[in-house]
Amino acid sequence: MPQYISIILDKEKYAIPMINVQEVVKYENIVKVPGSDNYIIGVINLRNKTIPIMNLKDKLNLGNTILSDSKIVILTKKGSNLGIIVDDTSEIIDVEDQEIEKINNDKFSTVIRKNEHLYKVIEIDRLFEGDFKDYKKETLDKHIKYKHEELIQILKFKLGNEIMAIPVENVQEIVKKPMIYSVPDMPNFVKGVMTLRGEIIQIIDLNALFKKDKLDLKELIIIKINGIKFGLHVEEVKNITSVEIGSINKLPVTSKNSKITGVINLNGEIITLLNLEKIFDELGIEIEKIVLDENEKDEETIDESKLFLIFKLIDEDYAIEIEKVREVTVLENGNINDVVNIRGEIIPLINLNEKFNNKNTNSKNIIIIRGKEKDFGLIVDEVKEITRINKSKIEKVPDEVISDTSAGEYLKNIINQNSNLTFIIDTEKLDI
Repeated sequence: MPQYISIILDKEKYAIPMINVQEVVKYENIVKVPGSDNYIIGVINLRNKTIPIMNLKDKLNLGNTILSDSKIVILTKKGSNLGIIVDDTSEIIDVEDQEIEKINNDKFSTVIRKNEHLYKVIEIDRLFEGDFKDYKKETLDKHIKYKHEELIQILKFKLGNEIMAIPVENVQEIVKKPMIYSVPDMPNFVKGVMTLRGEIIQIIDLNALFKKDKLDLKELIIIKINGIKFGLHVEEVKNITSVEIGSINKLPVTSKNSKITGVINLNGEIITLLNLEKIFDELGIEIEKIVLDENEKDEETIDESKLFLIFKLIDEDYAIEIEKVREVTVLENGNINDVVNIRGEIIPLINLNEKFNNKNTNSKNIIIIRGKEKDFGLIVDEVKEITRINKSKIEKVPDEVISDTSAGEYLKNIINQNSNLTFIIDTEKLDI
């Protein structure tokens, strides 16, 4: 005797075969999909599995109202999962064969008549239908030479009246308001240590290292070189920018500036580029002489990771691979139109909120992206942080999200970490 679960949509009863029901969960923690003008409205993280969420009313042309106490029924079919939003669940019903009736209707082909109630049977195949794409990363043409080859990405930060920078390739992540523990018998420029996901990391006090006044150091940049991590405690992280390698002015090496690679004059702003290996030397650690044992080598191979820039559009976080980012800037004056002038270069702009959400928040935050032929800018609400993500936490976007949402084609992958979901934008699909 087959069983069905009864659900409520606009005070009417419908039925779903229990064989396709995995569980029922609260309507909460949905990560919205950009451009979700269709019935796939977002995804949820359910026990570290990313599941697309469908507005069932919208799918069945019953409107799109979602109640505050709605529920999500998690469906399963041939190993795939899909969540549907319903007003409520009612009961589990046992159905006799004679209680199932075929009807001629363009929305429903079967109904159940039981105990003076009529239940319209939801066709599971219809919910799971769609163009299920195998969303793989496109292979770049290795023969194309990019003008970016002679550029270096740097992360700028403030220390008193000075602007300093380090190469982005050495950045692991940025930690806001870190909890630092003091350790006795350490050099004066070692402020202490912190724990980051169980790992002990030494913190460099740039006040002491560069003999500054006692500045209010608030943010921590986690650096990694040849498998060794340490933290730079800085006053304020500014932004990412790209500079030509030839624009780095080398300085004669003295005992006072041995920690400096050179200085950069960027549009009138003087930036001091730090030599991280020399800073390691101050700790008595010689990077060149570090040899990983076989176990550590294996761990490095397994623990592959990528660096991402995290930004916000309205209430949701998104990510872009850091190698795609040329720089991050804020337009100080004037209105943002279709282009912006970056140091004499005219850069076309894409307003992501207009493209994904049909809204304009009048933001002046711009991420400059390295394009195949020409660089372009993305207008975003807020640039939040740089973070490094283990590749094991990067998943394929559910097929339903790609095929059933207007902006699905611009979503490359999804980060599933610590029960948080973040869409990765495919900048090549946005390329102007």
